[in-house]
Amino acid sequence: MGQQFFSTILIVDDEDYIRSMASSVLEDEGFRVLQASDTAEALDLASRHDIDVLLTDLHMPGPIDGLQLAAQLRAADPLMHIVISSGDDGSVLRGDATGAIFLAKPYRPGQLSSAVRQNLIG
Repeated sequence: MGQQFFSTILIVDDEDYIRSMASSVLEDEGFRVLQASDTAEALDLASRHDIDVLLTDLHMPGPIDGLQLAAQLRAADPLMHIVISSGDDGSVLRGDATGAIFLAKPYRPGQLSSAVRQNLIG
């Protein structure tokens, strides 16, 4: 098990495999992990827990996408760190006001850990 960070990460992805893999990697790194399969579930979890990092897929089913979710959660908590993942290129974050880090899919476990740590450390 890795170093304990005592940070809570909310993983939002509609693909079970990706959520499960990301959760396993980050729990092994010492993070507390919550999972949501859609943006409505993510909003519910965020209303009931203190979230330090949001890791969300850009393209999500439902009324809002991952970028809109990030903006809404950042408005409620300006200190929340944001990682947006997508198979699209990083230009999807152009003009994004959340200060999100982009993580290209498919990503390796080490890339995921680095993106989260980079975001938490600054």
